[in-house]
Amino acid sequence: MLPSLLALALGVLVFAGGAVLARSWLPEWISGPLPSKTFYAGRFQELAQRAGARLAGGGSRVSLSNRQKDLERKPRLLDALDAATAANLGGGLLVEVRQPAVLPGIRRAQELIVELLPSGDPWSLRWGTQSESIQTTFSGQPPISPALQTALIRLLLRPGETLGAPVPSTDLKGIFTFYPIGGSRPPQRIATTTTNKTGVIFLQRQLGDTSPKNATAGPSDVASLIGVAIPLIAGICTVLVAFLVLLGKRRIDLAGGLKIAGLLLAVAAVGILVAEPTWTGALTILGAFFLCLWAFLMWSTGESFLRAVMPGMMPELDTLRAGRLGQRGGRALVQGVAFGAILAGFRLAALAVAARLPGLWPEDPSVNLPIFRETTPFFAGVVLAAGIALALGLAYRFLPSRWAPWAAAVAAGLAIPFVPIHPAGWHAAAGAAAGVLLVLAGRPGGLAAILTAALCAELLPAAAFSGLHPSWLPGSFAVCAGLPLLLVALGVIGWGRPEQAERERLKQPAFIRRLEEERRLSYEMDLLARMQRELLPEKPEVPGWEIAVRSLLATEAGGDLYDFLRDEKGDLWIAAGDVAGHGYSCAIVQAMTAAALTSIITAERTPSEVLREVDRVIRRGGSHRNFTSLALVRLSPETGAAVMSNAGHPFPLLLAHGGEVEEINLPGLPLGQGPQRRYADFSFEIPRGAALVFCSDGLFEATDPNEAQYGYERPRDLLRKLGDCPASEILEALLADWRAYMRSDDPPADDTTVLVLKRL
Repeated sequence: MLPSLLALALGVLVFAGGAVLARSWLPEWISGPLPSKTFYAGRFQELAQRAGARLAGGGSRVSLSNRQKDLERKPRLLDALDAATAANLGGGLLVEVRQPAVLPGIRRAQELIVELLPSGDPWSLRWGTQSESIQTTFSGQPPISPALQTALIRLLLRPGETLGAPVPSTDLKGIFTFYPIGGSRPPQRIATTTTNKTGVIFLQRQLGDTSPKNATAGPSDVASLIGVAIPLIAGICTVLVAFLVLLGKRRIDLAGGLKIAGLLLAVAAVGILVAEPTWTGALTILGAFFLCLWAFLMWSTGESFLRAVMPGMMPELDTLRAGRLGQRGGRALVQGVAFGAILAGFRLAALAVAARLPGLWPEDPSVNLPIFRETTPFFAGVVLAAGIALALGLAYRFLPSRWAPWAAAVAAGLAIPFVPIHPAGWHAAAGAAAGVLLVLAGRPGGLAAILTAALCAELLPAAAFSGLHPSWLPGSFAVCAGLPLLLVALGVIGWGRPEQAERERLKQPAFIRRLEEERRLSYEMDLLARMQRELLPEKPEVPGWEIAVRSLLATEAGGDLYDFLRDEKGDLWIAAGDVAGHGYSCAIVQAMTAAALTSIITAERTPSEVLREVDRVIRRGGSHRNFTSLALVRLSPETGAAVMSNAGHPFPLLLAHGGEVEEINLPGLPLGQGPQRRYADFSFEIPRGAALVFCSDGLFEATDPNEAQYGYERPRDLLRKLGDCPASEILEALLADWRAYMRSDDPPADDTTVLVLKRL
């Protein structure tokens, strides 16, 4: 408990330090207590009256806003200014007031939106929303007159300022027109865009004049864009590909992602409808739906992949989901809040330092206003945690474990713009540092701690900012400050509970149960394969003879078998067989066959009699699905005289000393199935220098990339060239030609065994 409390205290201190720096150096944080909403509503009405607009609807809606990046106003223009000056130039806190209005000479009513500085001076004006522009396009309404446009533009001027001649944009295909503001300090302009077909006008004061140097991007901007965009695009593509792969393999849990996405959509919908209880607000929820869909994809992919690769990262999250809060879950919550506070303080400090130092600047505000709209701190936290989870899963899957966490931290930090700072090098360094903090949070507390840390890293700055303006953001303050406190309280409660509840096995997602079953089967099959390899006999040393044998398995437990046995008279028995199928039942029948041969073979029996007895054993104890082919030879090593009986195994090939190849054609049905049968014996002699070659059907039935079989003639033709070679060279040449024919290094489709018995 003590280490977690110390970490929490450290997190509080780091966050407090970051908030102090933000309060001193970030433009959106330096504003003191704001006047009441009535003050800004009055200023809005004054501006509407000066424009001759007739306000409609049930009153003005007033809310806080802040600077947003657009096509022309670059955050770099604020870099040389102190925080107070940047705030007075629209780079900090803004107050948005909106109400439907009818402009002079136009019959339709559209949303009039004005952004005011904390002082009450207007900064931007917009008449008409995107949804209204679509509606107006098909209504045939008259366009906005030039005189009305000029009147609206003059609303943004302040005492002592004059409006210069318009200058069309040179790099935006004429979308914007710029009006220099005479008497403004520092030099400013008004950017205007009017779409007469849709009846929408947008006006905004901007820092900078209309000279070309302020309208074009330099090499550093392009390099920064590439440095930030490429990791972001790579991360998006990685999520989509990983999701589709996991979905295709049925190794993904969608239920957890759907629950989280549903919660995110509910939070966003409430925030949107409270701020804009109109049909346009309901339409805005559609945009939130697609964002929540992205969160669903990221969380489902990240959690599922990490769960499959690192099961040890999940127990705390599973116990919390099941409501079994105990010591491990409580510790994960407290440590997650601690790391979240450290991460939040680090982010505020990094953005504040970037705003303070020349050559660096934040690309985005530290807190997006309004806090609860399409994107919320919950959405950003879930996406951040999911990105870390996916990066960890990929890193541990494809990299050595000692490098994996740090590679994951760097990759996630680059792909997720948690600390948006210009230039790209600082952005990458800050993102990687944030990724390291989240990875460290997950080492003791798993994914539960990572998710908690990511959520608190987004909630705590919003809570501190809301606390500066409690009358404006009471709901945001309650939610953003209340949830981290609730998580800490739950963590402390969990510490006091027994561990028994967390020790009980929790129900895993269906795909994890399948993976565990596959791992269990793989482990057992590996044990079975080792047992089979140990059961295979060693090659006997027979004077005057060479023996070479190799068995290649298609799966962990195959069906091919071979054996060498001696009877009382000293004759050598050679068995070559194949049990149909793979796996447990195949291995059982294989072991039964080997045991039966050991116990049944005697000097008084012939190979056909032994096969009949083995058939009886397999029928009694084997599976009806696993029939067995078996060729059995009794050889007199001194004379080379041999007797063979065959139960459905591919005919062996007799390679004479001069290269002549003869097939020992002795048909017979496999063992273990069908009616009782009798087998015939065939006597022959292996001359000096000749070789007897047994091959299982895996060799003859192997196919090339065009699905053409290796066949029976090709090995015969090859053997004709090998009549004078030792047994080992015959074996190697046959397998090398077989592999070359298949043109693949993958395991064979079927078990393949080659046995060569050569008389010297």
